[in-house]
Amino acid sequence: MAFNLFRWIASKNENESEETGTKVSLSDFKDEEIGSALVSVELFMQKLAFGTAIRKIAAAVSAVEWETIRKGKKVQTLEYWSWNYSPNPNQTREEFFTDLINTLYSKQEALVVQTRQGYRYVADGFTKTEYLTGDIYTDITAHNDSIPGVFRADDVLHFSIEGEKIKALLMIISANEGKLIKSAQLNYLKSQGTRGILDIDDFAEAQPDFEETYEELVQEKFKNYVSNANAVLPMYKGYNFRETETKGGSTKSELAGSRDIRNMLDDIVDFTAQAFGMPVSILTGKNITTADFQTFMTQIAQPLIVKIANEINRKLYGQKLVKSGTYITPNMAGIKYIDVFDVATSVDKLISSGAFCVNDIRVRLGMDIIDEPWAWQHWMTKNYAPTEELLEGVDDTNDAPVQPDTNKEEEDENE
Repeated sequence: MAFNLFRWIASKNENESEETGTKVSLSDFKDEEIGSALVSVELFMQKLAFGTAIRKIAAAVSAVEWETIRKGKKVQTLEYWSWNYSPNPNQTREEFFTDLINTLYSKQEALVVQTRQGYRYVADGFTKTEYLTGDIYTDITAHNDSIPGVFRADDVLHFSIEGEKIKALLMIISANEGKLIKSAQLNYLKSQGTRGILDIDDFAEAQPDFEETYEELVQEKFKNYVSNANAVLPMYKGYNFRETETKGGSTKSELAGSRDIRNMLDDIVDFTAQAFGMPVSILTGKNITTADFQTFMTQIAQPLIVKIANEINRKLYGQKLVKSGTYITPNMAGIKYIDVFDVATSVDKLISSGAFCVNDIRVRLGMDIIDEPWAWQHWMTKNYAPTEELLEGVDDTNDAPVQPDTNKEEEDENE
């Protein structure tokens, strides 16, 4: 059954992820990023938006069936198993491609290396030495383990994307947005605080325990007073406190501050979508149109899928094998985003007009073909006929139909 990518994108909860490497939690942040056990809002939103975009792209790539063709015929070789089921003992196909896409967009390049056992991994790090005759790759690590050996350019799959590093760019944007958000948060907190004037007369200041009394009053009693909905503030002789602003007294500024923060967080999502070149609706999963999905597939997913296929054929197969009909090709028919019931009428028209056979339709719906002769035949309904047959019996000497002579009929009746 084909993977309904359109429905998955539209209904997936943005705070959840089933793929490794894209779920956002406190464990994803470094200690210096957390700070006082609290992650800044803008940093969390940036990581969440970036991880969500990666998850959407990886879902499209991993939904592809990577068909291995040998001399023009589809076969299921070890390569087929590797790319469609298990690239290595630690990852499924979905996890592998999520790792690949995340690395590619985070570092602007990604390296896939094959071990002596035939397993493929996305490298965590590597050293590349450039030569005109072909680059050399050393110091390769994957899954926190080193992969020994010196690898030539033909031994690895090296992917890269043009332009600025998306993740680094988004970090800069979120940092600038963070300054604005912090300012809005400070204004919001100020609008929620309690302010007042504390009058202290000369008698109180002259007491030997003045500093201790003042410290206790300000640090403890005032703190309890302003942090509780119902509280009493005991006062010492010589002290007088008068409130100037209280909680809830700045409703307009409170609402404005809340809206400002929300708008700034929305800006981070918008900037992330623009950086990836995808519609905002795809990233948020809200109000996705067919046009948005088509844009996402044609401008992001499909070019990336073609890039992966070209690198595989260039490195693993080579010119001679590809020319002889032996290669790997992505079958994107499995990326289904329309229910068969939604297109039932269109399918009927395509078959009844003879434009498509039954198997043509099944392939485009991501279904297996029917290995029967009749499934390859083209059919046409009896309602269709040549124009000449439809025009038989029509008087072509007049431009309009012949109207009956009513006067003649009346004369006949009188006779």
